[in-house]
Amino acid sequence: MPEQGIDPQSDVRQVVLFSELTDHAGIQDDVWREALAVSQVVCAKAGTKLIECGDSADKFVIVLQGVIKVYETCENGREISLYRVRDGQVCILTLTRLLLNSNRCAQAMAEEDVRLLVMPPEFFDRLLTESESFRSYLMTSMAHCITDVIQLISQVSFDRLDLRLANLLRKLAAQSSQSKLQCTHQLIANELGTTREVVSRLLKDFERSGCIKLCRGSIEILDMDQLEGLLH
Repeated sequence: MPEQGIDPQSDVRQVVLFSELTDHAGIQDDVWREALAVSQVVCAKAGTKLIECGDSADKFVIVLQGVIKVYETCENGREISLYRVRDGQVCILTLTRLLLNSNRCAQAMAEEDVRLLVMPPEFFDRLLTESESFRSYLMTSMAHCITDVIQLISQVSFDRLDLRLANLLRKLAAQSSQSKLQCTHQLIANELGTTREVVSRLLKDFERSGCIKLCRGSIEILDMDQLEGLLH
């Protein structure tokens, strides 16, 4: 976890922000307030690696703002995205490492500029033991993560790669609210767990069909109906 950007005093407001977010989850325990008082807010720029393979399990992390991507890299260098952690969600990777005392070889990277609440493990242990509302909050975060991973397993196991690619382009367009997507073939390959060469070949097929236009560093959606038609 990067140490740059730590500024506990000026970032007290971020802890207050997080308290407001978690009020909805009903976390009002005294031990929760104690934990917030000793936690720090860490800022990291997009592209920063937050967790590497083999890192020790010595922190509990919650995303205050931004997006973290959790992914695995195979021996041949191929990467696949597992899930994302967003505003107000627990980083399940740090949670499982703390609970299992494991350094399982998944990695985490800031996909956007992020602010993270970093809690000492001893207060995580206290919350786990003493706070029912905190345990409920953890279970909800874990359920979201498990749902994402099950969906990924289902797609990788049963869906053709061209369908997964079409679905990814549709999702990216919906998230950005734009028809022109700023993404490289390698980033798409990492998302789908395949190679850049395979993605390039499929995108060329999509371009020949008229539903997209390939540009340098971007992909323009020309016919969303036709792209969605591939999914049916």
